[in-house]
Amino acid sequence: MKINWGTGFTWSAWLAVVVLAACKPAMPPEGATPRARFDWSVERFERETYHDAIRGFRDHLLREPLHPTADSSRFLMAESYLNTDQELLAANEFRQLATSRPNSPLADDAQFGVCRSFWAVSPDLPRDQEFTEKTIEECTRLLEFFPRSPLVGDARDLVAQARQKMAAKELRVGRYYYDRTFYESAIIYFENILQTYPEAEVVPETLLVLHYSYSKVGFQMEADLVQQRLLELYPDSEQAQELAEAAGDEG
Repeated sequence: MKINWGTGFTWSAWLAVVVLAACKPAMPPEGATPRARFDWSVERFERETYHDAIRGFRDHLLREPLHPTADSSRFLMAESYLNTDQELLAANEFRQLATSRPNSPLADDAQFGVCRSFWAVSPDLPRDQEFTEKTIEECTRLLEFFPRSPLVGDARDLVAQARQKMAAKELRVGRYYYDRTFYESAIIYFENILQTYPEAEVVPETLLVLHYSYSKVGFQMEADLVQQRLLELYPDSEQAQELAEAAGDEG
C-alpha cells in the first residue's frame, strides 16, 4: 500500500515526529479518574520504570492532594526517588509524609525512609560524615515518636552501624594528630570515642593509642590507667598483646 505523506512532507519531518513522540514523557491518560491515575503510577513502579512512576505520582498529588491514595502516592514516589539515586529528594518526600501525616499507617515507614535515604549517601571515610550523623538523628526520631513500630529493630541496627562509622572517623582524626605529634589534640579525640562510643569496635585500638599519647606528654599515671583498662577489658585483643610484648621487652 502506498502511503500519501502529503505535499511537502519529507522523511526527515516524519522521523522528527517519531522521535518527539518517543521522547514524550509517559503520563497517565488525560481524563483518567484519580484512582486510575494512581493505579497507572503503581503499575510503572512495579515495572521499575521509576521516572514514569515519579511523574505519575507527582501529577496525582498535585491534582488530588486529599485523595485516600495520597499517602501511598507520596511514599511510592519517595521510594522511586530512592531507586533512581535521588536520595535527598527521597528524604524530603519521606519526611513530608512522616511529619505532616503522623497518624498515617505509613508514617513510621516514611520516617525510616528518611533514615535509609541519608544512610544511602553516607560516604566512606575519611570524607565528611554529615549524613551519617543525620542517619542517627532520624533513626532516633523514629525510636522516639514510633516506639511500637515493627521497624524499631531495623532503626536500632542502623544507628549501631552509623555509630561504628562515627567512632572510626573520630579515631582517624585522632591518629592524624597523633602522627603529627599533636598529642594533646589526639587525646581529646581518643577520649571522646571512649565517652561517646563505648561500644565501638575501635575501642581497643583507641585505648592503645591513648596510652601512647599520655606517655608522650608525660602523663604516666593516666597512661598506666588506660593500659590497665585495655588489658582487663580486652585481654585477647591484638592491642593488649602488643602492650604485653612491649612490657616483656622492657623487662
